[in-house]
Amino acid sequence: MQSAFDTIINTYDYETCKEIVRHGCQSGVCSEYIYTRDTIEFFTKYPDEITSYIKDVLGVEALKDVFDKNAADLDMYMNDLTWTFIELVAMHVVDDYEDAVSDLKDTSEEYYYYEPGMALSNA
Repeated sequence: MQSAFDTIINTYDYETCKEIVRHGCQSGVCSEYIYTRDTIEFFTKYPDEITSYIKDVLGVEALKDVFDKNAADLDMYMNDLTWTFIELVAMHVVDDYEDAVSDLKDTSEEYYYYEPGMALSNA
């Protein structure tokens, strides 16, 4: 079985992840998980991974805050945790992509000096 993290990465491309980061899942941009039944199904499939990821990134207080915000309504709690998870994964995708692009720009500015028989080195 594919992990929750991989499921989201394989569902949304970089541009969609940027939109998720900008507007949140609540806006409807995460098309596969708009409806509560879809978010609950996703959460039910990966409860440990979702809650652990959120706890690792935001802390245990985030889980408590979402529960309190939803007045202990379990369906809405699962919905909001799924959306929070998707938004965090989208942030990860965007950050990784932008870091990689930045690294490529830095690398493209380096020049190399090579003479036959020598190892490549920065000049």
